[in-house]
Amino acid sequence: MRAARAAKAAAAAKPSGRPQQRTRRKSLIGNVIADRTPKTVIVEVMRQRSHPLYGKVIRLRERYPTHDPNEDARLGDLVRIEEGRPFSATKRFRVAEILSRAGEAGAAATQVATAASALEELEGVTAVLPTKKDEEADEAEEGQDEGRS
Repeated sequence: MRAARAAKAAAAAKPSGRPQQRTRRKSLIGNVIADRTPKTVIVEVMRQRSHPLYGKVIRLRERYPTHDPNEDARLGDLVRIEEGRPFSATKRFRVAEILSRAGEAGAAATQVATAASALEELEGVTAVLPTKKDEEADEAEEGQDEGRS
């Protein structure tokens, strides 16, 4: 009996031949609200949930001290953080990537506009979205089609 238990324990302790996979790490997206300390930023993650009784939407915020080894993240940046090993007494997350820099929204809008105009020229399209005149012309054609039937 004891020998059988010992054999089972030994078989369980042996690696099965395939590598052990890591569990999926928690990944969050938030804004950097403080970057005063070296190699550390504070990231605020906002989420919404409904109140269980009253149904009102409640905005919740959580602040995570995050390890930033390269000190790339700055105040106001939108970043993705990943859970990892403990980096200090309070830090359990690290900056995985910087999604957008603070103040880049305006610059991105001009890039989108230039890309849209280049696409229009390439495909010979005069407008990406239909104008009010186009919609009125379509409605008039539909009215004429209904009159013919």
